[in-house]
Amino acid sequence: MFYDELREAVSYFKKEPEGVNAMCEIMREFERKSENKGRRQGRAEGRVEGRAEGRAEGRAEGRTEERETIMRNLYAKGMDCPAIAEVTGQTSAQVEAFFKAR
Repeated sequence: MFYDELREAVSYFKKEPEGVNAMCEIMREFERKSENKGRRQGRAEGRVEGRAEGRAEGRAEGRTEERETIMRNLYAKGMDCPAIAEVTGQTSAQVEAFFKAR
């Protein structure tokens, strides 16, 4: 049925210089497309990971800033460092170091 056509095509791509060159070009194009697809997938994964890391860092910074604001407000109201540490979940040493650094 198609065996004769298939046999002729295989013979052309294996034995004829033009066929060998055509097959090599087809394989190079296939390789380029595969590499490009892999790069696109890698970039997309990298963007997703980068966004997730950025969000996590932003949330952590926001919590730190909020905690520092609370500590400053409590200190301004006259609360001592051990009490501020208890309210904010910090150690007394961390609270004292925060106010010494200011």
